[in-house]
This record gives sequence, structure tokens and C-alpha cells, in this order.
Amino acid sequence: MNKTKERKQQKEEKIEQLGLGIKEPFKNKFFNIKRKFDFFLLKFEVKKFLKDPLVWCVVVISIVMILTQLYLLKENYYDLPTYLPIFKTFVTLTSKLVSKEYILAYPVISASVLLLGMIVVSNYYNREKSLTKMILFAIFFTCIAQSIILIDLIRSF
Repeated sequence: MNKTKERKQQKEEKIEQLGLGIKEPFKNKFFNIKRKFDFFLLKFEVKKFLKDPLVWCVVVISIVMILTQLYLLKENYYDLPTYLPIFKTFVTLTSKLVSKEYILAYPVISASVLLLGMIVVSNYYNREKSLTKMILFAIFFTCIAQSIILIDLIRSF
């Protein structure tokens, strides 16, 4: 019981010690209001990013392309030969041909470009409009190009 009384007395002393009667400076009130306003704007900016039709168009079309790539791989993987000419830019034939497991890189590349691109776009959306549009178009064209290359590769066999 004595310990609880001592703790209450210590708490009362601490409150009395801190109550020096000094008024809060006006700057602190101003910065608190500014912080709350900035947080409110941040919420609004995130909502604005999510309402952009170009962002949603790129996300939806890219996801459809990635799902198409996965479906094509699922349906045609076992019918493909063991070695495929995936690296067409190399000169020698042995460098061009790789095992068919490398064909799984197409949807992985598309998904990683979409994910990383959307992270970058969300960070720079309100500051650099032209940069974000260029990144969105790069994501869009990358996913479409990966799909076209994969379709061409599968149809050639």
C-alpha cells in the first residue's frame, strides 16, 4: 500500500514540476496545423492517383497481358521443344538456343516491370506528370511487347 501512495505522490510531483506556466509558442500551433493539412493533402493525392484513368488502363491491360502469357505457357509448355531460340540477338546458334525453362522469364519480366513501374509512378505522380506518363507508357508497351514475342515464339513451333 505504501508503494502505491508513493507512486501517486511521484506522479503528482512530476505533473507539478512540468506545469511551469509557459505558454506554447505560436510557431508550434502553426506547424501542428500545417502538419495536419499536409496529411490531409497526402490522402487526397493518393485518391487522385487511384482515380486516374490512364493508370487503371495500364494496370488492367498489363494484368490481362500477363495472364495471357501465363495461359499460353500453361497450354503449350509441354508441346515446345527442349531448346528454344529465346536470345535471338546473339550471332552463334548455340548462344541463341536455351532450354525451354527460360520461356518462363516473359511473364516474370512483365510482372516485375508492372510492379516496379507502379511503385515509381505512385511516388512521382503529383510532382512529375510527364515522367509518370512516360513510365506508364513504358510499362504498357513492355507488357505488350513481351506478349507479342511470346506468341510469336510459341506459334513458330
